Amino acid sequence: MARTLEVSFNASGAAEAGARGRVVVVVDVVDAGTSAEAALAAGAAHVLGAGSSRVEVPVPIHPDGIGAQAAGLARGMGTSVVVATEPRVGSQEERLALAKPVVDALEDAGVECEIVPNQGAELPGLAKVQDKVVVLVSATGGTAFDAAVAAGAPAVCFATTGRIQGKTGWEVAEGGARRAIALADEHATDITVVAASSNSADDCLAAFQIARMIIGDGFLKL
Repeated sequence: MARTLEVSFNASGAAEAGARGRVVVVVDVVDAGTSAEAALAAGAAHVLGAGSSRVEVPVPIHPDGIGAQAAGLARGMGTSVVVATEPRVGSQEERLALAKPVVDALEDAGVECEIVPNQGAELPGLAKVQDKVVVLVSATGGTAFDAAVAAGAPAVCFATTGRIQGKTGWEVAEGGARRAIALADEHATDITVVAASSNSADDCLAAFQIARMIIGDGFLKL
């Protein structure tokens, strides 16, 4: 059967794609997708996304479930969790409030965590992420990731066109495209690239660019 590739938008699009069993690629240029790429380049073992405590979307999200998943991964590896959350500029109390469901789940599991700002390419300068689990809590990218997981997507990842240390935006985007294809191959399913916010030109343009790269890498060839 021929494989398919779609571009969709927002947490609702991520949930709809996840419910159909598709790999979901969340594109959030500022900041979750770029934070994810920077974390992976710095050696993070796993990167997850979660909705914040104050976000309202028309589909189910379970940030506490993402926190529990992160805790399970961290405990299995004998490591800790870095929670990168909004606001980028603000107090630690505000960050803790927005990430509370995730942090509570980690504390309930007895897993140590560090809370830092979701700063995109600058994330590895704020916390040591090598061999750790990273959870990105945000109103758009984190929420779309969360919604896809809650809907039953077999795999969810981030992608971006944002630059990180040592890589151009083109190289980063190509890495995201290849990651998506690898997950689709692993799960024998199709891909939906989701622009985290339809109000963001960055996200929408980047989502289409990454979809073009997925095509260019031969995903749709029979």
